[in-house]
Amino acid sequence: MKTLNSISRRRPVVVAAIVASALIAAGCGPSADGSAASGSARGYDGKTITVAGMGVKANMGSAEIGARARIERFNAEKEIPGLTIDYTKFVDDQANPATSLSEARRLVTSDKVFAIVGDVSQTNPVQYFAQQKVPYFGIGLEPSYCADKPSTDLWGFGFSGCLTPRNPEMLPNAFGLLRRYATEKTGKKSPSIALFSYDVEAGRITTKYGQTELAGAGFDVVFSKAMVPPPPVSDYTPYIQQLLKSDGGNAPDVIQCYLGPDCVQIYALLKAGGFKGLYAHSLWSDALVKPMAGSVTPIAWANPSDSSPAADRMRADVRAVKADQAIDIGVISGYSSASMFIDALKAVAEKGKDKITPEAVRDAASKMTFEIEGLVGPTRYPDASAVATGCRSVLESDGTRWQTVEKFTCLDNTFPNK
Repeated sequence: MKTLNSISRRRPVVVAAIVASALIAAGCGPSADGSAASGSARGYDGKTITVAGMGVKANMGSAEIGARARIERFNAEKEIPGLTIDYTKFVDDQANPATSLSEARRLVTSDKVFAIVGDVSQTNPVQYFAQQKVPYFGIGLEPSYCADKPSTDLWGFGFSGCLTPRNPEMLPNAFGLLRRYATEKTGKKSPSIALFSYDVEAGRITTKYGQTELAGAGFDVVFSKAMVPPPPVSDYTPYIQQLLKSDGGNAPDVIQCYLGPDCVQIYALLKAGGFKGLYAHSLWSDALVKPMAGSVTPIAWANPSDSSPAADRMRADVRAVKADQAIDIGVISGYSSASMFIDALKAVAEKGKDKITPEAVRDAASKMTFEIEGLVGPTRYPDASAVATGCRSVLESDGTRWQTVEKFTCLDNTFPNK
């Protein structure tokens, strides 16, 4: 899933040099063997682990609901006897590198968080998190979740793996199901497709690798450009015109939007301009099912609207936290990444709760296979640190709900980055 409410798949990562060590200042660092010095570590007192979330609240603030939902079940069912998780807060970093850094420092030094869970930040302060030994679990909106080759050295873990690589050796088959559906709709073995994104570093990465992924899946890529300025945009007309003429003067069979909420307005303008083809995007959300009627979205999980044990359980968990919460990409991100954190935590706790440290959880996550059976994954680390999982489903809005048009399937073949 590339991902909203949605997001462009790729965003810049900002690095910053930080000097102080909160663990040393607090006098509660790990012992020489990596275990907690006295049954405790930053954010862990032997009984409670403190975590927090971070990201742009206006776009994906519902990640907090998803994370809380999974954590509250963990606590209620005593999944690790004698241990609870306290999700203390979700901080709004406004996609601003300076704000991300200041909020991260506050979470670590003041709130003493053990880890960031439900991370949907586009500007994680990766150097600071690494220095302070803060593992972070999220959807992976920026390149700090990625290594060029499989690695156990990262501190960020995406529940679908590396979505935002800088210079990967291989790329996933993220669009095989979309190409299959487009072929069914058009009767063409290689439907033409135009993709576009924001004119920022992340957008340029998106279109660069998206072109390879789409071509590898079997599309005829006729247009690939990071052309739309970051919002707010006063006039989309020039971009609409380019898209409608991108296939040799005609509209392509498929248009893939890698923007955020701007995809909604562009879809309306394309339809007004006569576009009859498939419009694909990442804005999967119950709240957008009506304005995006007729559009399709490839997502990196099974359709939560379909009944399955995992989807039914997730919806029940979310309702327990907020009864009227729509299931959207923020909820999925928070819920899935909290599940991933819990799985890594359980792996460490099996060796003894006195072994629980941020470093130990990070080490477990770097070698784990994460899955919510029938909903997300499997995502196999460390391989997933270099390439996203090829697990996808394709949904189409009929104006009232998102219908599954290609069932959740894992396509494991990858393509070399040319």
